[in-house]
Amino acid sequence: MTQPAPHSGPVDAFIHHALQNPDFPSPPWTTLGTGVWGHVFDLGDGSVLKIVRHKGGIGSGAEIFAGEVAALKATKGLASGIQTADLIDAPSIPPDTEGLEDYCGWIRMDRLPGKTASQVLFHGLDTPAQEALMRRLGMAAAELHRQSARLLTGDTKLPCVSQDRLLQIAEIVPDMRTACLEVGAVLAAGPQHPFLHGDINGGNALISNPDTIAASDVGLVDWGEAQSGPIEIELRHMHDIGGPAEAMAEGYQAAGGVTPDQTRIAAALSLNALGTLAIATLGTVPGLDPGAARDATLLRLKALDRPSG
Repeated sequence: MTQPAPHSGPVDAFIHHALQNPDFPSPPWTTLGTGVWGHVFDLGDGSVLKIVRHKGGIGSGAEIFAGEVAALKATKGLASGIQTADLIDAPSIPPDTEGLEDYCGWIRMDRLPGKTASQVLFHGLDTPAQEALMRRLGMAAAELHRQSARLLTGDTKLPCVSQDRLLQIAEIVPDMRTACLEVGAVLAAGPQHPFLHGDINGGNALISNPDTIAASDVGLVDWGEAQSGPIEIELRHMHDIGGPAEAMAEGYQAAGGVTPDQTRIAAALSLNALGTLAIATLGTVPGLDPGAARDATLLRLKALDRPSG
């Protein structure tokens, strides 16, 4: 799921040399993730480095970079069950930086403890433990929404990223334009929350203590999709995380006292499928089959017409 690096040799060594930052420990660094938008490294000193490309998936790397920096600054006010990384530094990369012309900025932040939800799920959890993990993720989303509502003051709110993504998807996959508009209309109807993470998936949620999942803090990383919108956006990856999907929605309801709307859940799942189809069409993720992505999208859109429950 990566694009080739614009150089030969170890990626960490090249980036260390190109950035010329004396505060960075010398490589080797541990790679925590590599995707269409760049790389994430554990620097080995309690901090993490994320370097962001200009182009990758849907949208603009510069917007994703700026959105994540803004969200990390805002989430310093969170407490009680949710952990977010403390921001250390986040400069833009000058366009004339030799070898890094494809990158727009880097973010250095403290490393959060724990394992990703995907790592925990894929280590032999029985069904009750899987349900407990998914419920905990839903509860974490509700806790985030309860706390984050107070982080924005006055008329300030985060952008409607999902609505922007749907317009961008319609440009990439023109025959899905009507579907994108219909999904956008469903998501725009009803209550809108001012501060969502926007991308809670198995790799972006850390379980601080996998041995006591129900009582564990949840660390949230990768805030590039932070946005305003319906709460159901936080459930759009629930079928991809790996555990019983419905348990995540149940956890949200139990902790938040709000029942997610089934029609908007169907729209959020359709948004996720449309995004996958657009990325498959762009070809930025090797091995992602456009035909399979289209079939999955059509199934989700069919469910949107007749949401269950």
